[in-house]
Amino acid sequence: MNKLILFLFMCLISFNAYSADLQGIGYGSTMEEAKQEALSDLSASVKVQVYSKHEQTTYKNKNKIKSDYTRWTKLSTNVPLLNPSIYYSKENGKHKATAVIDNPALYSKKLTDIAERIDEMTKNIKTGSDKTLNYRVLKSVQSLYDEYESYQAVADVLGIKDYLLPRISSAEALKMILEMQETPPSLEVAAEVLTKDMNEKNIYVAPVMYAGKENITEFGAFFKDMLSTKVNSVEVEEDGRNKLRCSYTQSGNDIIMACSLITGISKVLKSSAVKIPKELVTMQAVPKTDTSSILNTYTPLKTDYKIWIKISTDGDPTFLRENEPFTLFVKANKAGYIYFITMNNAVDGEANILPLDWNNKFIKYIDEKNINKWVCIGHYRVKAPFGSESLYAFGLEKEPMAEYIVPEYTLDKIGYLKNVRPEVLLQDVLYLFKRQQGDKTMTSITFTTAPNRKKMQ
Repeated sequence: MNKLILFLFMCLISFNAYSADLQGIGYGSTMEEAKQEALSDLSASVKVQVYSKHEQTTYKNKNKIKSDYTRWTKLSTNVPLLNPSIYYSKENGKHKATAVIDNPALYSKKLTDIAERIDEMTKNIKTGSDKTLNYRVLKSVQSLYDEYESYQAVADVLGIKDYLLPRISSAEALKMILEMQETPPSLEVAAEVLTKDMNEKNIYVAPVMYAGKENITEFGAFFKDMLSTKVNSVEVEEDGRNKLRCSYTQSGNDIIMACSLITGISKVLKSSAVKIPKELVTMQAVPKTDTSSILNTYTPLKTDYKIWIKISTDGDPTFLRENEPFTLFVKANKAGYIYFITMNNAVDGEANILPLDWNNKFIKYIDEKNINKWVCIGHYRVKAPFGSESLYAFGLEKEPMAEYIVPEYTLDKIGYLKNVRPEVLLQDVLYLFKRQQGDKTMTSITFTTAPNRKKMQ
């Protein structure tokens, strides 16, 4: 029993020695004036102690340095004083007030209360599948973490250890936030991250463009509207003091969005960038390129190698109805290898490398005996989607390298073709065609397809 009393007495002496340093003294013509000065002085004493604690640990542990420095920085503007005792006296005709922290248990209780609130708000963070919700929760709880660390800094100075630590530490929460800001879990979060420091008034959000293009895509229009909700925006450019200009491009499986906030004198005030996973973008993000403009980028080499293609049908070969049978023929003035792309230019049009039989063989070889003869490619029927159709034929005198025929992304897991946007496939096939060796040539025909008259009525 005597040992216990001695231990408690030593603890009391230890705390009193600590709190003797943590006191504030103030003078004033009134008691209230003296009290306010004493509280201000006490706050300054706490800051000095926290700063001193930081100085003492600088050579011990790098992680500790960063933690203590962060706390001291926060305390420079906010020192939480929990119910300090004020003792008054008179000195030289003025009121004297002495402010002392003499109830450290209040800090222990306060820290435990805040930690419990943090734990309650973040209890589903690690197991929750909704990353956007996780981000919202972690952002909303940041003020609690800041409050917790302010009280914790004072508690550390007082030597208080008996308090609850949050299940997810402030450092862990910040790391998760930064990871989700780097690769946002939703387009809304991406817009928030890009504009998080843009608090200026009257911002005109310019159309969001795909890099190097003037076209506004469905995604670009959608994301512009989303950005407008995240800043103090105006509808008309002339009303804006500043302009938010954003553009994006594709990089592997991601879309890289970069934004700049620009003043009226074209000075960049702020800039930001974010990586948006492509799976978040479910609308058209790449401007549609007209097939004719793609073909204009290709200048075929001068050659006497020629190929021709034609449609054979009972009716008009330039206008085919749904389910109407037709046959495709090709002719070449040299022996060589020919492959084909079919393209539909409707809004929901498709493109494919034409399979020449059931097992998706793509290349037709014209041998010496069939030079300058019409050779059957295959028999087909008209199917949706309907509209303007094009058939392109690519001729190669030398046997082509297989990897330069079919872009890998056009094949599914078992080797069958997948439908691809026309302009995308044509652009890629042209690129591969240019890399083929030897003499080469190309040609095309255009025709129109339409549904049956009954469906049109």
